Amino acid sequence: MKFEDFKSEIEKIDDKLSVERYDEDQIVMIGLTLQDRKADDVDIFINDDVPAFRIFTDGNGNRLFRIEIGFDIVSFDILLRILDLVKKYMQEEQELNNATYSKES
Repeated sequence: MKFEDFKSEIEKIDDKLSVERYDEDQIVMIGLTLQDRKADDVDIFINDDVPAFRIFTDGNGNRLFRIEIGFDIVSFDILLRILDLVKKYMQEEQELNNATYSKES
């Protein structure tokens, strides 16, 4: 799943959701704090400024997914739809990276 498709599908789930991917390492203002973001990190926001989810690369190069906020029972359907899309996006991203690595070897 390409990023633009992922972003579109997430934003269709609820009009309060927005998605941001960072093209380069940078310091960004999220809410009231400055935070470090690496190239290809992805944030999913509620109302454009409340961080809800994050896809990032750890110090060992592993892609990880973090849930930044709590959810009540009414929101579980939204959470499950987002988790399904994140899983698809991260799996295809990993497959693409593996294919690129295999061609370089």
